[in-house]
Formats: sequence, structure tokens, C-alpha cells
Amino acid sequence: MTYAKPVPKWKLIIAIGANIPSKFGNPITTLTSIRPEIEKNIYEWNISCNIPKKDLQNIDKSLSFNWSSLFETDPLGSPISQPNFINAVLVVDGEDFSSVLPQEKSAIALMKKLLDLEKIFGRERGKKEIIWGPRTIDIDLLSWGELQVKTEDLILPHPRLTERNFVLIPLSEVLAKTQGKPRQIESHTNWSE
Repeated sequence: MTYAKPVPKWKLIIAIGANIPSKFGNPITTLTSIRPEIEKNIYEWNISCNIPKKDLQNIDKSLSFNWSSLFETDPLGSPISQPNFINAVLVVDGEDFSSVLPQEKSAIALMKKLLDLEKIFGRERGKKEIIWGPRTIDIDLLSWGELQVKTEDLILPHPRLTERNFVLIPLSEVLAKTQGKPRQIESHTNWSE
């Protein structure tokens, strides 16, 4: 007897943050305003990745956008005298999303769309920008399944992903909501027996 192999469930993980006002308002308003734009851009990008498929009408229904709460965190690095950041994490998955094999070309295309959104929200990346300085918006593509990319424009998984509580805490919140909670088998197991 043969069994069908389960389709791998690729997850796309994105972090967003802001600590100074944009033309849309304060950082909380900015992050609230950019959420539907990020979802729209991912939806359009996913359609372009699914072009060979015939039934494109239901792709949006199969995408799952799982957002964390907003978290306020101290600025990381320098300069120290800047406002606290507001951060959130998005985890995207879904049936049709899982059918697209993570690949460098597609990841770079998505990152370009996210950088274009940053510009709309007032961020100009460039030589004048202070590393870890204040910003109207910051969108980071953190990982996509097991894809590894190392180009000038994109590194996946994000090289400092595991060092940043402002990513790990919101991410753990989303994963706890979407994957269910572990069950405790026994309350006081003695492992030495």
C-alpha cells in the first residue's frame, strides 16, 4: 500500500517595526495602516508564483495571514536617544502558498515589493540612514521555509533572527496561536528513574 506524501507547509515570516511618525500617523497607526498593504502585496506576489495553476480565483482564500500583537521594545544598538519601537510579526501559510517551492528569485521579488512599500510609508534606505536608527517603517523578510539565500539584497534566514527578542516574542505568540499548545503528559515526572 502506498501513501500520499503530505505537502510541506512552508511558512513565510515577516517582521515590521516603527518608532517615528510617518505620513500615516504615529508608529502604531503606521503599522496598522501597512498591514492590509502587506497582505495585498503578498497576495499579488503569490498569484505571480502560482501562474501555472488554472484556478487562481481561490488562492486568496487559501492564504492565512497570522499577525502577532503589537509589542513596544527598546531600540537596539545606536543611537540610544531615540523613541521605543513598536513591532509585530506576520506568519503566512496556506494550501496554495504551500504549493510554491521557496526559491531565491521569488524571495527577492517579494523583498522588492516590501521595500517599495517602505518607500510609500516614508522610509528611504541609503547611505544617509543611521544603522539601527529611527525609522518610519522597517519590513524584514525573516524566513521562508528552509530557503537559504545570501545576496547583496537579501539574506535568508535573517542573520540576527535568533538574537532579537522583538522578533522572537511576537513570533512565539503567533506560532502558539497557529500550532496549538503542547499537552503536559505528567505534572511531576522524575526523569532520573
